[in-house]
Amino acid sequence: MTIEVFSKYVSYTALFFAWASFSCLVFSFIYFGIHKKKYEILLDEYRKTGIPLPGPYNFHSMMGFWGAYPMVYFFRCLTIGKKPRGCFGGKVYSGDYFTTLPPEQKRWLNIYYYVNIIFTIPVLLYFAFGGIKYIIVVFLS
Repeated sequence: MTIEVFSKYVSYTALFFAWASFSCLVFSFIYFGIHKKKYEILLDEYRKTGIPLPGPYNFHSMMGFWGAYPMVYFFRCLTIGKKPRGCFGGKVYSGDYFTTLPPEQKRWLNIYYYVNIIFTIPVLLYFAFGGIKYIIVVFLS
């Protein structure tokens, strides 16, 4: 196999992962739109506790879809009784509201959480194959 043919295969593979990344982003956007009301209910319930959100999570709570993943991580940690990262020693709600969420509320949190983790795989592979293509074009051609 010549370097030109290999370079073409790398390009097509990178394009596939770019498409997969875009598809995951669209799915995540639609899925968040479907469950946005549940997300807002969780934010309201946390704010009713009177304990302020830790700094980074307060910022993300105001960003809508673009800040939803860190907030879902935050709420998911509360549902399993774990302290979220990024709290920097601040006080976090530790009551039982979040550990006793109904199963449908926990299910959408877990699905959104894992879809976004899986979403990072094609993004990383896209950049890896793009880097390989760059090396082939610049150094091997």
